This record gives sequence, structure tokens and C-alpha cells, in this order.
Amino acid sequence: MVLTSHLTTGQVAAFYGVPEWRIRRIVDSLDCDIPRAGLYRMIPRDVLPAIAARLHDKAVVEAAPCK
Repeated sequence: MVLTSHLTTGQVAAFYGVPEWRIRRIVDSLDCDIPRAGLYRMIPRDVLPAIAARLHDKAVVEAAPCK
């Protein structure tokens, strides 16, 4: 498996074992610009902790580490 710096919503959903629509909604609600490649959101790996916090705690993450 090749490690990349960005993941798709489907890859993140599979990693956390949740439906893809949940990841899309979380990513769209983050206060940062997530790059896209066509229809795909390209989620930087350093945003995964913010996604996990929203999935597990339902807590609002004030600042996502976006670049």
C-alpha cells in the first residue's frame, strides 16, 4: 500500500468504519478549505484527528489543522 498525503472521503470512512456521508458532512463543516480533485475531496492526513474528534465525541473542534 502506498502512503499518500491526502485521502478521499471513502478511504477515511472505511478507516473509521462509518458511512461515507458522515465523513463528507464533517469535512464540509470544518473551518478550512479541503482541496478537491474532480468530485473527490482530498483530505489531508493532518485533519484526521479533527474528524475523529467529531465522530467519537460529537464535540466541536474549534480549529482544524488545515494548511
